[in-house]
Amino acid sequence: MLVFISIIVIAVVAALVYNNNKKKIAETIEKVESTIAPAVKEVKEVVAKAEAEIAKAKKPAAKKTTKK
Repeated sequence: MLVFISIIVIAVVAALVYNNNKKKIAETIEKVESTIAPAVKEVKEVVAKAEAEIAKAKKPAAKKTTKK
């Protein structure tokens, strides 16, 4: 009987620790996402601007044709 009770107590403690760790992990992920999201957005904007500039630079070069 004592073994059965100790197994139940260990299971409850393990479940509580697991749940607490899960909560902490979720909070950490939220913090990381909120920190990284603005940087990712800024990088995407810079990349989009760079791609637009590259497209502009290539466009006139592609239109040049020699007519005889």
